[in-house]
Amino acid sequence: MARKKKENQKIYVKNPKIGNKYWFKFIGTWDYGTLITRNEKLEEHYGEPWYTLEDKKGMKYPISIFNIRNEKPIIRENV
Repeated sequence: MARKKKENQKIYVKNPKIGNKYWFKFIGTWDYGTLITRNEKLEEHYGEPWYTLEDKKGMKYPISIFNIRNEKPIIRENV
């Protein structure tokens, strides 16, 4: 898996709170869900904060801190 350099990535949610709802990007698509826990195993592996978010259907996703937003981003698909 190709990773972006940390210098090029921006953190939009500095301190996500467990139980709050956020927009997150998983495999190129944006979804909305609740942050349920931190993912310590992935943090050890990648060296950056990772979280587990759950969408309204009950699916759980591992998400990097760089892919969490408070508001849905404006992209070409939305316009």
